[in-house]
Amino acid sequence: MRTDTSASSYTVSSEVSVKQRKVVEELPQIGYSLDELNAKRVEPKWRIARFTAIGMFWAIWGALLAGSILIIVLNNHDVASTTSAPITTTTKGK
Repeated sequence: MRTDTSASSYTVSSEVSVKQRKVVEELPQIGYSLDELNAKRVEPKWRIARFTAIGMFWAIWGALLAGSILIIVLNNHDVASTTSAPITTTTKGK
């Protein structure tokens, strides 16, 4: 069961959304439309550029991972021991 207040609030909210849609439609388009993007997507130079960018990303990511593992492996002997033997002093002859 609807009351008049809910119906009027619905009408006001729909008017606001219509105004918001008009504001969005009035904005200038920046970039390509969906049809233009789909046409550019199959062009050979953009396909090569896309695969090159993806390949470079993964190559750099793999190099960073390999470098960090290499640093850990090569410097493993330089790490100080977390448990050290107690220092003992002996006095002989006294």
